Amino acid sequence: MPSTTRYIISLCLLAVPACAKGLTAQQVLDKVVTTCTNLKAVHLVAEREETTYPVGHAQTAVSECELATATGSRYLARLKQPPQQALAVSDGASIWLALGSKKQWSRVSAIPQAEDSDEEHDAKVASGELHDSMENILLGRFLALAKTIQDPEIGKQRIFELGGTNVRCYAIRGHTSGTEIELLIDERRFVVLQYKETSKPPEAPVEIAVKLKRVELNQEVGDSLFHFEPDPAWTEVEAPAPTGNPVQVGGRAADFALRTLDGESVTLQSLRGKVAVIDFWATWCGPCRVQHPMYDQVQEKFKDRGDVVLLSIDTDDDHSIVAGFLDQQKWPKTRVYFEDGLQKLLQVSDIPTTIVFDKQGRVASRMNGFLPDRFVEQLSARIQSALTETP
Repeated sequence: MPSTTRYIISLCLLAVPACAKGLTAQQVLDKVVTTCTNLKAVHLVAEREETTYPVGHAQTAVSECELATATGSRYLARLKQPPQQALAVSDGASIWLALGSKKQWSRVSAIPQAEDSDEEHDAKVASGELHDSMENILLGRFLALAKTIQDPEIGKQRIFELGGTNVRCYAIRGHTSGTEIELLIDERRFVVLQYKETSKPPEAPVEIAVKLKRVELNQEVGDSLFHFEPDPAWTEVEAPAPTGNPVQVGGRAADFALRTLDGESVTLQSLRGKVAVIDFWATWCGPCRVQHPMYDQVQEKFKDRGDVVLLSIDTDDDHSIVAGFLDQQKWPKTRVYFEDGLQKLLQVSDIPTTIVFDKQGRVASRMNGFLPDRFVEQLSARIQSALTETP
């Protein structure tokens, strides 16, 4: 064979796209898991759309989400959902919390102090919750799906425009229980660039789409992200008032009643004197299913304490569906409760969500979304903190 011909063939082989090299859908998803679990630093900006279809018309909420994390407990988390805009930044020593709608900002120590004021404590909790929420939307959700998506199939190569550059992507389709999933995955870096899910709960169909607008990994992430310079026209306050939850951290919820599959009931009032942990989930929620074994690990840690109670709340499944699901998964039925209005009362919009109540019935903390690598550690720490709080 002439050398020129061999050279041309070699160039053609090098030009074959990754999707033609025989990777299966599951192998691509496994590479996403490897990428996500080995990131040292990340900076992601995305647009998120959530559309519901009640009878007669569609309702769409659009938000912009930003997350940056790096070693040394440094992070930036921003949520822009007009008219609200919240920002939390930590350089490892200080935390800045800013609310654009109020033109207010505060700065507190990132290190928990025994002498923290209520305002400082609330600022740290609010910044942590914003970070956790952005991490779930931009990383945790993708990682959970890569681990749990069922019957994944790989389609034709797709082109995704990212920051003015065309990126070749794998198109993966699959489903979790009751939800259709589509992922566009960068062929080179194995990160999810676009995510779509469609579910059809009884009350109204829901479509969620997350589209990445910026992706920087590891060495691409600059240190300047982890410092905050307030707008000169903004006002520094002790701690901006958190937004979004009708029952704030430190507040008390109205008494509520829960019941198990077997008809056992419990009220918030009856749990006074105990730290109560309430986890909202559903059988169709992929991240919830991944998180449940971790929830069991936390329960095992505190099983010998009579003053810690963990309750799992199914949000919208039929009782028979839950019973069959628990039998299949071999999960205990005694901990699973059903509620009527509690999700609305506590304004739980995303699942999984975990809320910790202290011994006086106050909300000690909220964990919004799924934190696959830190759930056991973080929830255990929040329970321990609630146990040591004084009335």
